[in-house]
Amino acid sequence: MMTRVCMLIAIVMTAGVPTAVHACGACVEDKVAATYDHAVIHTAIAKRQQVVFVAVDGVVDVNKIGARISAAAPKVRGVVAGTLRTSVVPPAFSFGLEAAENPEHAVARFRKTLADSGARLTMVRIMRDDALIEPH
Repeated sequence: MMTRVCMLIAIVMTAGVPTAVHACGACVEDKVAATYDHAVIHTAIAKRQQVVFVAVDGVVDVNKIGARISAAAPKVRGVVAGTLRTSVVPPAFSFGLEAAENPEHAVARFRKTLADSGARLTMVRIMRDDALIEPH
């Protein structure tokens, strides 16, 4: 009888233990989380800068796209040096941007650089003043 009670308690307790959840990369939050860097965010908040999160879609070689994004970043007006973060799974990137710069213009410049790659870039979130906001 005591063995049955112990088994029942063990079953009930393990049923309540959460299972591991893996990001599938389909939702916006996965793309933000994949390129989120606390140090970049913290510095951007302190300096009143923005952090822009971008999804990369399309049939592309994500390693080549990442290299091209990295090469383009220093040429995009307002991108803060050393803030670019890229992710292969899910394909995404983020970067710090000076407060006076327009995030849409910065992403458009990245798009122009990658125009022949088949990649589609979508700005998914912007962090300003310690708040994540959706782009217009």
